[in-house]
Amino acid sequence: MLIDWEFFQTVIRESAKGASLVRTPESALVMNEEVSVYAYERSGRSNGALSGTYLYHLAQMCELIKPGDVVLDLGCGPGNLLAQVARLNPRAEFIGIDLSSRMLELAEAKLKQHGITNVELRRADMTSLTEFDDRSLDVVVSSMALHHLPDLPALEKTFSEIGRVLRRDGAVYLNDFGRLKDRRSVDYFVSRAAAGEHPALVQDYVQSLHAAFSRAEFDEVATRHLHKRARVYSTIISPLVIVVKGGTPQADLIQKAELRKIYRSLPGPRKSDVRQMKMFLRLDGLRSAI
Repeated sequence: MLIDWEFFQTVIRESAKGASLVRTPESALVMNEEVSVYAYERSGRSNGALSGTYLYHLAQMCELIKPGDVVLDLGCGPGNLLAQVARLNPRAEFIGIDLSSRMLELAEAKLKQHGITNVELRRADMTSLTEFDDRSLDVVVSSMALHHLPDLPALEKTFSEIGRVLRRDGAVYLNDFGRLKDRRSVDYFVSRAAAGEHPALVQDYVQSLHAAFSRAEFDEVATRHLHKRARVYSTIISPLVIVVKGGTPQADLIQKAELRKIYRSLPGPRKSDVRQMKMFLRLDGLRSAI
């Protein structure tokens, strides 16, 4: 078995450092550029760079959704993950919002291609969910979108809005990148995940990791606005992945079988992504849903 020594060096480097990198917001807070949009959409396909990551989060989201729920997806992008979760939960209703018109066009085309009819797409801002009433939504989800926010006050507003629109017994599952401590760690994780991908995706990944909020910042806003309704988790030592999860898990054996089928179809490196996420998030207390 080959040992990834660079991975161990990264872990040691991250554990030895105290302060995180200084946050650098994304150069384009709304992804509309054609090359970047296409590269990101491609990475989320069944064998793309994000397919393993998406599967882990897909399983976690499905665990919280029950028939009849109204689910809001913040920053749905081109709809790769939204289409999967909607397909596996045909008796729930989904609303996907994004500020990028081009992303929403791709999402609409994807839903139509797969015959998915339980999703409504809207161009809207996650920091101001004014079209949704208080306590009107059963579940709020988001995947790798929060780092596109310009600053900490915007993250604060987003969590405040989530807390407002969620029903008192509602569920939440948010995931994003966490801010690392060393630039060499950024280089390592980018090279590992985006090898062979379009240069636009590689550059976007670099910017995303530098734009990520810290674990401490997520803890602060989640505590203030979600109170005891959700907990923040991160991959231990190196907070590459942040998860905010709360709600009552649902058991669906048919879904479980479908998720395992998707896992078996993943390329080897993407299966490895799933295994590593399961292990490193489990060490912080987050049980895998696969």
